[in-house]
Amino acid sequence: MKALVSAALLLCALPGCSQQASPDTAAVDLLLAKEACRDLLLTYGEGLDEVDPAKVTGVLAEDGVWTADGQVRVASRGEFRALWDSIASNPRPTVGVHAISNIRFAPESADELVGSALVTQHRYNPDRRDEITSLGAMMLVQIDLRCTRTDEGWRFSLMELQSVSVADYVHGEG
Repeated sequence: MKALVSAALLLCALPGCSQQASPDTAAVDLLLAKEACRDLLLTYGEGLDEVDPAKVTGVLAEDGVWTADGQVRVASRGEFRALWDSIASNPRPTVGVHAISNIRFAPESADELVGSALVTQHRYNPDRRDEITSLGAMMLVQIDLRCTRTDEGWRFSLMELQSVSVADYVHGEG
C-alpha cells in the first residue's frame, strides 16, 4: 500500500503530469493512517504470540484504555505494561498463536480512526508436538479500536476486547 501511494506521488511529480492525475491529499492521508493503525494491530498480535510486553503495550497511547471482557481495565500504557509484565513472568503450559482478520478502520476525524478486528486464538504445547490433536480455534475475540494520532505517531487510545470461548476453554489455563 505504501509503495502504491509513493509511486502515485512520484508519478505526479514528473513533468507533464496533469492536475487530474494528482492524488487527493486527504485520500492519501487516510490510506497512510489506516496502514499505520493496521501495522499497530499486527505488532500487537506479534507481541501476543511472543508474550512480549514491550510489543503488546507499545501500541497503546500513554493515556490509552484497554479492556478485556468488561472486567479487566487499564487506563494508561504504564498500567498495561505492568499487567503484561505480570503475564510474561508466569510460565505457560501452552503457546498461543493469534490470527488477526477483518481489520476495518474508518475516519472519525483527521486525527482519529475507529475500527474493529477479529482475533482467532489457537494453542498448542511446543514441547509435546506429538500430542497435538487439533489446532482448532480456542477463542474468538472482537476488538473495537480507536486509533489516534499522537506525538509518537498513531497509537491506540482505546482497545476493547470481547471474547467468545470455545469448548469450555478458559483463557490462561492449558
